[in-house]
Amino acid sequence: MNTPSTGPFTGPFTGPLSDAAYSRLLLVATGSLAARNLPFALTLLRESRPGLSIRVVVTRSAERFVTRAALAPEAEVMVDEWPDDAAPARHVDWAEWAQVIVVYPMTLHFMGRLALGLADSPALLAAQCTRALVALAPALPPGGLESAAYQSHWSTLSARPNVLLVPPRPGISIATGRPDSWLSTLAQAIEAVDARWEEHTRRDAPGAYSTGADGTGHLLMEVAPDAGGFVWRRRPGRLAHSAFAPVHPALNGKLAGLLDGADVRPARGSQDGADARPAPGEQDGADVRLAPGEQDGESRVYRVGGAESAAQMLLRDGPGEPLERLLRGLGRALRELHALAPGDVTGPPRALRRLQEWLAGRSPSATAAAAGAALADRLGAKSWDRLRGWCAEQDADPAVVLSHGAPGLGSLAVDPDKGTGELLIGEDLCAAPWYHDLAWIAGELVEMRWLHEGDPQEWQRLLDALFEGYGRDLGEATNRLVALRIALHLHDISAYVGLDASLLAAYAGFLDFLVNLDGGSPHARNS
Repeated sequence: MNTPSTGPFTGPFTGPLSDAAYSRLLLVATGSLAARNLPFALTLLRESRPGLSIRVVVTRSAERFVTRAALAPEAEVMVDEWPDDAAPARHVDWAEWAQVIVVYPMTLHFMGRLALGLADSPALLAAQCTRALVALAPALPPGGLESAAYQSHWSTLSARPNVLLVPPRPGISIATGRPDSWLSTLAQAIEAVDARWEEHTRRDAPGAYSTGADGTGHLLMEVAPDAGGFVWRRRPGRLAHSAFAPVHPALNGKLAGLLDGADVRPARGSQDGADARPAPGEQDGADVRLAPGEQDGESRVYRVGGAESAAQMLLRDGPGEPLERLLRGLGRALRELHALAPGDVTGPPRALRRLQEWLAGRSPSATAAAAGAALADRLGAKSWDRLRGWCAEQDADPAVVLSHGAPGLGSLAVDPDKGTGELLIGEDLCAAPWYHDLAWIAGELVEMRWLHEGDPQEWQRLLDALFEGYGRDLGEATNRLVALRIALHLHDISAYVGLDASLLAAYAGFLDFLVNLDGGSPHARNS
């Protein structure tokens, strides 16, 4: 299986986040009097950043205050209008070339067009469609800051994950002579961009923990040091399909102490001789405990011993013995969880609900709906119906256990000094078939094996360790369960992060392989 050339985005904007600085800046100047300062500001920027490649786009209204000739010595200068010839679309070129777009000075008129989704000039269309960081530095006349239009546009634009709003400062109005206008300098806009870029570079560094919110439109998370450990704070993203599952105070006590000296009990339905594996207590697995969260508004707060997740550990170090032990311990923890009666916890899982909507063509996300249509075309009607049928079968299964709901490796906090793990639990708690949780992790491992290099046998040992810890594997249902998990991840990428055609094609090809695989399974050695 070929590895795709690109992968899911790791931040709200694209670019070489591992680099110390960005190297390509597109500056859009609009029709504010502050544009008259651009030649001098660009000279200072060029002197301080000799390696920075700068393109400047001026609107027709900006040319009332600054000429292209005055800017040309410091940068390549273009006008914000559609070319008359058949030259390549400049908005596409600008959107793909730029790592950062700075709109300075930005008039209230330009801000309003951007916030309303208008795209009647190349610069606006590039800003609407780019995945680069877009920094907006307003220049407002007297009364502009308090206007309902500005406040509404600020709120709308602040919700966009790749937009950085630079707060304006008070200034002297040329019209009134009073300090009642509001604007920022280009230097202040660049400073804000640098801070955002550095934040994401630091956050993506191996072993780093975040002191600010990180995540996607589905989930936001902060990790910060605490006395003797770390605090993980998680909350639904602005595009989240639904809120976290309700907190069950009485159940939290059971979950917190579930593995403290508890007897090892078989998971429901695991007594079949063909599926049975050695008891979890006989395996060399890491100590993995359940960590219920405390509710704090819409957030959940977890106090754990480690700042790094098992997913980060796997991406940094690759598969190996430490992760085998963690996965064996994780399998054991899930087995213990599934031995508890669901009580008043009900299903189906939140993840299954959004997958069902997507497969039925009812996704509220425009990008996810487009990805679903493309996937359906690639699979064909027969295979698409097969995928939908597998999803319906899982929802209709009456044999349910107390289920974690979404036990991903990103929710397994690892304490590297002790070699232990704590599985964050509670946000997706539900009643589901026993295989839901196991398939969640198995699908994640199969997907990561497909996306990344490495010894296939080492990846296989991770799967084996998970199943050994749990006491059984997924049997003949492995392919369909793994396919459902990866299909869900394709939905989540497209709905909450972003998606391009090449990544969609790669995932569609892999899912086509899984759905139509005859015999064998990703758990088999030939995968």
